[in-house]
Amino acid sequence: MRSFVPAGATADRHKKRPGMPMNRPAAASLDARSLSPAKKTEQIVESFDKLQIGSALEISEETDPRALRNEMTQLRPGRFSWDARNLGGNRWTVRLERIDENADGEAFLTHVAAFMPAKSGTIRDLASQMGERSYRAGETIFDEGEAWPYLGIVKHGKVIYTLLSPDGKTHTIGERLTHDTLNESGTFDGGGATTRAEALTDATVVTLPSEAVMHAVRSDAELALGFLIASSQARRRSIDTIADLAFAHVLQRVAKFLLGYARASVGMARGLPGVENLSQAQIAAAAGTVRDMAARALLRLKNSGALELDRGRVRAIDRARLEAFAHNVEAPPV
Repeated sequence: MRSFVPAGATADRHKKRPGMPMNRPAAASLDARSLSPAKKTEQIVESFDKLQIGSALEISEETDPRALRNEMTQLRPGRFSWDARNLGGNRWTVRLERIDENADGEAFLTHVAAFMPAKSGTIRDLASQMGERSYRAGETIFDEGEAWPYLGIVKHGKVIYTLLSPDGKTHTIGERLTHDTLNESGTFDGGGATTRAEALTDATVVTLPSEAVMHAVRSDAELALGFLIASSQARRRSIDTIADLAFAHVLQRVAKFLLGYARASVGMARGLPGVENLSQAQIAAAAGTVRDMAARALLRLKNSGALELDRGRVRAIDRARLEAFAHNVEAPPV
């Protein structure tokens, strides 16, 4: 709902910027569950393109909308902010705000989900302390256990979180795209980083000193609430990951991971950008298994018509067939 400021009151203290998710009605809404797979992305992009800058499209979904985000990143790079919330019970709400792709500084922070409810003065103060660092693909941003003294925000590119087991195996536990934050735990509890962060592609990361962020949340309750919501969503993602590792077999886990690169289309279609660069070792790490098991799963998916492989790399995906494996409709474990 839109905030009400009585006449004569100081408006800036409670000022809400345009596009603040979950706090004002969206300019348009879509129930993606009722859209035809063949036209789904086309209809979402068409609705998005009708938005004015600062307006938002709200989308209802029943599955993790990671693939939609990857598609939007390909189709409308730099033109949208993303706020996806898992509400439980197969209910997701996504807010796509149309933004000025040339905006910088303070405007950048207003498009980061946790910062959207913050006061204008808070944003100004933090923006004055922003730094920026560039990383090559494969370069480490911070290591597991490192006391990295910043809250990071991805500005361009893609970053992955990984964990290293005592026997040297790597497990990928998540990816971060534009406007996503990094090192939240280290920022708020003062400990070392809980994971290793690595640039999957060439990436630019905005840095905010942890001390400045802590000072801001102490003085701005709305910003603190924004981070609390973000933390709750991260907890839901962690529980989903744990459940997959505990209950889903390797074939399911590989299929679920690759769904993030599957276009909303009917039949076999070229995978979203980046999937062709994933090695079997990287897919194995993302699925919490070893390379040989991932290779067997990929071959099984290929033989079922869910994937097309080119020298072991995923080239094309049939989303409906892949979903059947992800939801355990198909056959026994690998």
